[in-house]
Amino acid sequence: MKENDKLLYKTLKTLLNEKLSEAEVETLRSKGYEVKNPTRTTAVMIALYEKASSGELSAIKELRSIVSEKNDDSRSSQAKAVMIVDDIGN
Repeated sequence: MKENDKLLYKTLKTLLNEKLSEAEVETLRSKGYEVKNPTRTTAVMIALYEKASSGELSAIKELRSIVSEKNDDSRSSQAKAVMIVDDIGN
């Protein structure tokens, strides 16, 4: 990995691990999401899920890719997979 790529990776990881502000948490709660220890990663995943649930093909493909990666990892580490269920209704 090039040095610039390493710096970008480290910076993004730091940003995604930051906690959300109370206003951001309240916005997620007002949408019906129950979140505990929410980080920017949580917000990104919820946004991706919302786009996928609205029918955006690229978001659907990305979610499938993430779930597929997790399933591949879980087979090797015996972790349980997580399924997102849209029970909020639009």
